[in-house]
Amino acid sequence: MKTSLYRINPKNLQEEFARLGVDRSGSEIMSKKARDFVFFCNALPLSAMHTLKQEALSVGADLATPQDAILCKKSHYDAILLGSFSQIKRISQKCLSQPFGLKSLALHLSTHLSSKASSSPKIMAILNLTPDSLYQGSRFDCTDALRQIEQYIQMGVEMIDIGGASSRPGSEILGYEEELQRLQPLLDEIAERGLGERAIFSIDTYNYQTADYALSRGFKVLNDILGFSDERLLEVCAKHNASAVLMHSRGTPQTMQNLTEYECLMSEVDEFFESGIERMKSYGVSEIVLDIGFGFAKLREQNLSLIKNLSHFKRFNLPILVGASRKSTIGEILDKKTADDRLYGTLALHQIALQNGAEILRVHDVAPHQDMIKIFKAM
Repeated sequence: MKTSLYRINPKNLQEEFARLGVDRSGSEIMSKKARDFVFFCNALPLSAMHTLKQEALSVGADLATPQDAILCKKSHYDAILLGSFSQIKRISQKCLSQPFGLKSLALHLSTHLSSKASSSPKIMAILNLTPDSLYQGSRFDCTDALRQIEQYIQMGVEMIDIGGASSRPGSEILGYEEELQRLQPLLDEIAERGLGERAIFSIDTYNYQTADYALSRGFKVLNDILGFSDERLLEVCAKHNASAVLMHSRGTPQTMQNLTEYECLMSEVDEFFESGIERMKSYGVSEIVLDIGFGFAKLREQNLSLIKNLSHFKRFNLPILVGASRKSTIGEILDKKTADDRLYGTLALHQIALQNGAEILRVHDVAPHQDMIKIFKAM
């Protein structure tokens, strides 16, 4: 049984206490303590739980445990660690010399203490040359796409993400020949008109041949929904000194909705990012953006959990991208059957994502998001 730790939103503390099975009177006492940081500790060995509880109390913090943990009948327990910045820092330092796996936990805690605040939010506008992508309003032919790009640039959009293959659930993997046939006229026009000097262009592809062509035409970002499982994409990315969007996913668009079972979603996404970042850097890719993969191999509550606890991933000190625009989770919450009716829900969810640490929003609707970000920044 593997121990893991992830940061949770302090606003959800009572909900998490209830889920853990904390004694009601104990949860009321702990709720009054300082809590800049709250961490869910998954599968702590019993000995580690006792030691961590003592270390937390010694600095004025606390470790919430299930009501039945006092009986010590199980070998491992989940727990919730909460405290102020200075308290968590002292716990981390003290646990470095402790056994029972607490040194590893301490090192993980320290990465959260060194995380940086989010920079000014950016919009990544979606532009598809596909007949079957999620939202009809993002589908263009080459001529209309060029007009749309010019409009985006005039509106001050900093990033434009262009794709030739749909990634909606159930869509088939597209071969690079057909994908490039759709994209090549537009990619050539972008290069010939020097549009890459006026905005940052991202190519949304899982085919390394398409990626190579786009990056050779002035694109600066490679966005792969399959999480760079094909390492030739990393070679291409490094060759062109491009940035990479590392998105968490499982399987392919055809199979991902059958791959939604996780032992601990937050920990598995964290491990995916940790190993992915290390692999990317080994290829020479240093400019990395993290994408939680909203809607990819995840059910509604899993998507919402990632947004609630998005600040956990700030520990990597890399920009976080969220792309929930008009997706089915929003439709399920609002009972909106088609993507056409999900704008307001998208804005609400994306605003919460910004509050929890997102720096880049991948969106279909630029102007409404620009308004929302202006209000967000003003506040």
